[in-house]
Amino acid sequence: MLGRAFRHRQARPAVVLLVGMLLTGGLHGCYWLKYEKLMRTHVELMLSLSDKLTRRIEASEATPGSVAFSPAMMNEFFYPLERARDFVRIVAPRYAGRGSLAAFTQMLEHYERAVREADRLRVQPGPLGDFRRFTQAFRAQAARVENALASEERPMSSLRRHFHPGELRTT
Repeated sequence: MLGRAFRHRQARPAVVLLVGMLLTGGLHGCYWLKYEKLMRTHVELMLSLSDKLTRRIEASEATPGSVAFSPAMMNEFFYPLERARDFVRIVAPRYAGRGSLAAFTQMLEHYERAVREADRLRVQPGPLGDFRRFTQAFRAQAARVENALASEERPMSSLRRHFHPGELRTT
């Protein structure tokens, strides 16, 4: 029963299942249609957060005894990593063979190392060599992701760059 307003109607399992499948497929379809854009957004966000993390760590090194982050503040840097990993999980079945996805996954590993090292430095201040090395590796891998995405562009996207609107005719 559906309640008092729908006393004589029952939910139809097939219809409910179909609507659920369409919604789920539609949401996953959004990821598939916007793969490049979403991946670039993740890369840009993580690069920005890496800059912020570096500024704070270096500022705390310049001022001995200062605390760059509280434990709660570190969530700002870990949360985007979780969202990016969700993105990989969702798009992996469709884009498993893409070099950009493999490069992006490696980039996430480098980002995690840098953030974990920053968290360690928050608790145990020390030399920044490892943090700088992890951050540099992350940035280099982010550039590889961008290069891989550029090389994977769809043929029509590259055609549009070479022709002005109105020059491409399908007659």
